[in-house]
Amino acid sequence: MSPIITLTTDFGTRDSYVAAMKAVLLENCPPARLIDITHEIPRHDILNGSFNLERALAAFPAGTIHLAVVDPGVGADRKILIAKIHRQTIVCPDNGLITWAWRRLGGGETFELTWRPPAASSTFHGRDILAPVAGQLANGRPVSDVALPFADPVLLDIAPAAPDALVGRVIYLDAFGNATTNIPANATRLAGARSIFVNGRNVGPLRRSYSDVARGEPLALIGSSDLLEIAAREASAAVQLHINVGGEVRLDPAR
Repeated sequence: MSPIITLTTDFGTRDSYVAAMKAVLLENCPPARLIDITHEIPRHDILNGSFNLERALAAFPAGTIHLAVVDPGVGADRKILIAKIHRQTIVCPDNGLITWAWRRLGGGETFELTWRPPAASSTFHGRDILAPVAGQLANGRPVSDVALPFADPVLLDIAPAAPDALVGRVIYLDAFGNATTNIPANATRLAGARSIFVNGRNVGPLRRSYSDVARGEPLALIGSSDLLEIAAREASAAVQLHINVGGEVRLDPAR
């Protein structure tokens, strides 16, 4: 099987940045299959990138290489990371991008990249440093050739809610306006909650699907990521309920 390399960035597709990285990946690993996860991460939004990166790791097979570039600190003294999580490898800036995968998929190993090319742009490490390394790893080069063990990666202040938690928070808004929370589907208080509140608005108990409410009505359900989501049938919950990332979601247990 040809090696798989995925790409997750905040570059968009208007400019040539993604194509430039793909050219370097194919130069270093000609048989690679390149898969775009998304290039529409909001600019410099590390939490958003972290969520999408975890979704990629949950979906792809062991041995996949994930190249993630959301890098507001490019050219500064931030480290570059190689992480092994869920039997896959991530190449990314050490700025918290691995957080959600690290905390949701059981941690892993991290390494600080020591390899550098003879010359590199100070504004495009994705092309000049991260992509060559991702391509080399996909082509079979050992991590020990390019990096040293590193035990203290940057992690964001976000984690799955405790199993018995009554309060969580919104961690992601998708293109439909659905709000994903950090409350997992197996939270012990979730199924028995008589009401679920977001921004003080009661969206009722946990529902099974969007069709359980009338068009335009908000609801709470378990989304495809096995996390509690706040949605609205054929509408945007984010707009309707004025939801932002970081917003509180509260469970009101049955009495």
